[in-house]
Amino acid sequence: MIIRNSVKGIIIKGNKLLVAEMENNGTYYTLPGGKQHPDELIFDTLKREMAEEAGYVIEPKEIMFIRETFEGEETHRVEFMVRCEIVGEIENNVFKYDDYQVGTKWLNIDNISAEPLYPLEIRRLIKNHYLGKSADVYQGVMNQ
Repeated sequence: MIIRNSVKGIIIKGNKLLVAEMENNGTYYTLPGGKQHPDELIFDTLKREMAEEAGYVIEPKEIMFIRETFEGEETHRVEFMVRCEIVGEIENNVFKYDDYQVGTKWLNIDNISAEPLYPLEIRRLIKNHYLGKSADVYQGVMNQ
């Protein structure tokens, strides 16, 4: 079994959350981010992924949540979800989207529980964080 790390960015501006907009048998959203490369530090992965997928220069602040998932019998994925801040935009950025990604979008956190944001459990965690409620960093295996 392969263990694969990935890192996702949690960026909140006002009452909006930045998400990657995906299209595959309908529209859904994920947190922007992706797979860690060998010899790449987790925060460097996040900086690279945010530039590629959203065109932003970011500053990682803190690991908010850790999620694990299993993809069949072959891959054990560990996801680090990191609160970050935008510190700049990349002019003339050449976007490098993930499979099925069509862009980015800002979702209203007040209505986040009704949005198709995956993993589903992250909606509650982000809403609670926005409302100032604390949660454990380690989330274990979360719903898809």
